[in-house]
This record gives sequence, C-alpha cells and structure tokens, in this order.
Amino acid sequence: MNDKRHQEPMHAQSSRMARRKGRVRKSPPAPAEPQAQSLPPEGEAAAPRRFVRTRLIPIWLRLIIVAALMAISLAAGAVVGYSAIGDGAWLDVFRPSTWQHILDFVEKGA
Repeated sequence: MNDKRHQEPMHAQSSRMARRKGRVRKSPPAPAEPQAQSLPPEGEAAAPRRFVRTRLIPIWLRLIIVAALMAISLAAGAVVGYSAIGDGAWLDVFRPSTWQHILDFVEKGA
C-alpha cells in the first residue's frame, strides 16, 4: 500500500462536489498577460470601438403594445363569452345598455 492516494486524508481532496457545497473554494484564474497593441500609423486617430446596444423596440412602445394586446384580448373574450357561449349578437357586447343589464342582474342576484 505505497499508493499516494491512500496516504492523503479524505477531506484534503478538492472535488467538484465539495466546491459546489462551498467547502473548498476554487482559486481565481490567473490574470492573462496583456497583449501587445500595435500603434496606428501616424496621422490616423485611433477611435476606440465601443459596442452600443440599441433596442429594436423601445420600452415605451412595448408598454403600449402590451396594453393594446390586453384590451384586444379583453374585447375578444367578451365577444366570445356573450355571442358564442351566450345567445346574444356579437356587436351587443359593446353597447352600454348590455353592461347595465348585466350589472343589474348581478346586483339583484346578490
């Protein structure tokens, strides 16, 4: 039994599971050596390139789109519920008298 692995205690091993559980911390990676940068020829200005992230759809437009989709889905649900499930005409959903009748019916039932 001259094997080296039998001579080391069990807790000294750095396994992946031990690192996951936080028992053993992995050492930070060594810093990379800076690479030599070539200088631009004289007369040319070196403009730094920056990555600029632009949104295809601005946030304010996203909010308007979401609000419009919610209104459309609400109207479509009311039309389906009133005309397909119920027996009314689909244009009657948008009349205030229909909603007043529904509210009166709900309040009387309660």
